[in-house]
Amino acid sequence: MKISNLLTILAILAGPIQIQAAEITGNFSYEKFQRLNSPEKQTQFDDWTAISVVADGELLNSKSHIDGDFRLYVNNENKFNFSVPEAYMEWTDRESRLSVGRQVLNWNENEEYWLLSNINSNQGFYLLGEKKEGLVGVQYDKRLSTNVTASFFFSYLNVPSLNPAVEIKDGKVSSNSEWVRSPPEATVIEGQEIPLHFSLNDPDIARDILLKKSLGARLAYAWDKDRSEVSAYFLYKPEGNIRMNAEAYMAEDLSRVEVVANPIVNHHAVYGLQYRQRFGSVRMVAGFDVNDPNAKLGKDFDILDLGTLKQNNKVFESEYFSIKPAYDKESYFHTSANLNRGSYMLSVNYIHNVTDNDRGSDDFYSETVKWKRAVGGRVRYYFDDFFNVMIDMKYDIERRDNILKAEVNYSMFNRASFNVGMELIKSPEDTSYWAAYRANDAVYSSLKFLF
Repeated sequence: MKISNLLTILAILAGPIQIQAAEITGNFSYEKFQRLNSPEKQTQFDDWTAISVVADGELLNSKSHIDGDFRLYVNNENKFNFSVPEAYMEWTDRESRLSVGRQVLNWNENEEYWLLSNINSNQGFYLLGEKKEGLVGVQYDKRLSTNVTASFFFSYLNVPSLNPAVEIKDGKVSSNSEWVRSPPEATVIEGQEIPLHFSLNDPDIARDILLKKSLGARLAYAWDKDRSEVSAYFLYKPEGNIRMNAEAYMAEDLSRVEVVANPIVNHHAVYGLQYRQRFGSVRMVAGFDVNDPNAKLGKDFDILDLGTLKQNNKVFESEYFSIKPAYDKESYFHTSANLNRGSYMLSVNYIHNVTDNDRGSDDFYSETVKWKRAVGGRVRYYFDDFFNVMIDMKYDIERRDNILKAEVNYSMFNRASFNVGMELIKSPEDTSYWAAYRANDAVYSSLKFLF
């Protein structure tokens, strides 16, 4: 069964179902990518049709907003992925704003560029995709004075990231995304290779997945006509991705090891400081953020205790294989400078992980940090209203990872666009996060029809 299918209807119900007097925009596209080499785990999903819709309207005296993306794979069992990044209603006046539904919390602006998913989950349609999925809950923003603004977030509903989808069928783990790390397919017992046969221990959706609390607050002080701002935030919530653990036993006929995968929702604390400054056309953002998967906040919030991980079966060790999920604190310093001159857009970025994280490349049960000490630069140049190019390069100074993405986009009659791009990944160290994807270089293209 697909783990994501258990939550499909919930993401749709997380926001407004009907919008009156709506203004609807979006596009319908046909997309294709061509591999430049052969990944170790290669799927057959390289052609798909997609539709993206954004609707704004009025509902119950509120402004309502829905952003949805849907993808159907062509000629391959009609596999289907979908995402609802935002779906919310909001009520505003001069001094306050109240929103209910699924919404991106923009409390760390640099999270998007570095593909982090500490506050908001990555959509997961593309390996290097930057689009985010918001949190489901209630957000309240209040201007306390001319310079001070306070924000609060509360939720009793958790909708984890639904992509990339993972399927367990006939004892095998598969996905329609090549950047999903798979568990081992076999183990060695007394010098003999024995296959692993996987099954899923279905969780109680309401108790184990959905009904999880979140609580957060942000305080901001702005001056110089809002050109300068300093803020601090704290957010305690379930992690965006469901973790996986497992238990194993030998089959009666000794032909295989039976492995039962157990989904786990773990709370974590995310907190940090942000400084924003505008110098003419340049907008600078600097911050220090911490992601702590071991934080604990009150008895009403369930969380895994490192001292009892083994007793709670969160660390699994047997004669067949071991599972030791990583619950390491991560602390980042990051900064960015963005320039928009109309005919071109330029962005310079830096991120530095100041905590020691020694775990290796990601796997089915946990993952390592994406960046150690990295610089990034992006430029998009508009030759005219119809033709533009983009180049984005990220380089990890410590790990020597090199992530290059380039795109060419041509618009036709304001009703269609043609896009061609490439993604190249160089990762020489096996312990790097990106080492698992060094064979995922690709050229992609898409034809979009706008409405």
